[in-house]
Amino acid sequence: MLQAFVAEPPCAVCGRPAAHVELVAPGARPADWQRWSPQQRDAYNAARQRHDDQQWWLLFSGIVAGNGSGRPVDLAEAQRIANAFAQPYRYAAVTSAGFYDDAGFCGECDAPYCYHHWAVSRTGYGRCPRSHGKSLDPHWWPDDL
Repeated sequence: MLQAFVAEPPCAVCGRPAAHVELVAPGARPADWQRWSPQQRDAYNAARQRHDDQQWWLLFSGIVAGNGSGRPVDLAEAQRIANAFAQPYRYAAVTSAGFYDDAGFCGECDAPYCYHHWAVSRTGYGRCPRSHGKSLDPHWWPDDL
């Protein structure tokens, strides 16, 4: 059965979260709701009210971008994301979630890295500590390769 979860794959170098992936159950609040500012709570509530509050909700923060107050996901997508972030975290599974930056994972290393350990260019192209490269920004443009 599908359950709400928070996944923060740890950076292979320093252990900091490489990304934040949270699946919020219908009608529920995010895991760290109590630490959110009133402005963050208002934005989240407004976003949920624009959609059916009885839907699953995805919160994502990646290496250089995220989805802000989140977005609704249907049951099939929620299950796919939950399966992708079952531990132990592996690139082959995580990539099936469909995040543009693979939640900080380098496919060639099969390891996640945080922002500090991706050498990210001004356009969002990054290189992992072993110099494997990929786009980490959904709006990346290759003018600095």
